Amino acid sequence: LEQDIWLPLHSHRRTGPKPRVGWAGGTTHHGDLVLLKEIIEQTRDEADWIFFGMCPDEIRPLIAEFHPFAEFSEYPARLAALNLDIAVAPLACIPFNQGKSNLRLLEYGVLGIPVVCTDIDPYRDSPACCVPNTSAAWVQALRERIHDADAREREGDRLRQWVHQGYILEHHMDQWLKAHLPDRK
Repeated sequence: LEQDIWLPLHSHRRTGPKPRVGWAGGTTHHGDLVLLKEIIEQTRDEADWIFFGMCPDEIRPLIAEFHPFAEFSEYPARLAALNLDIAVAPLACIPFNQGKSNLRLLEYGVLGIPVVCTDIDPYRDSPACCVPNTSAAWVQALRERIHDADAREREGDRLRQWVHQGYILEHHMDQWLKAHLPDRK
């Protein structure tokens, strides 16, 4: 992540009567979100669900807020302004998703938002809570965080530190250039 874009941003915690659980993404994630319908139904009395970017029609009646995408340049600030207490990053376990990056974790993490995500290669080896794609596992992980604000905030702080230590572009420019430019011989 670029430090000038992301490091000045702040996401506030405990801004509502219930924890704010959110997801951000575009239309290509419809298949990834199928899992969330049952999870939202089971937890919506305990947390407010917030969607940013896209929300399938079958989920829209279940959520507290929907925020459409605007300009791409506004995305980081708008994500921070959601003031999420917990973020979710579901991915269907398919080969295409196995090859994705961990960008969504980095975006939530730099804001100090703890993440419950699918236990899949792009998200492993991170401080996020990786769970199998079963409703029971997701509901349990979410309820643990919904009902323990102090623990979830410590988890968000660990995720922020992980991003700061390993994923700020300007701190790893040599590695980035080596990966993207041809070898000079």
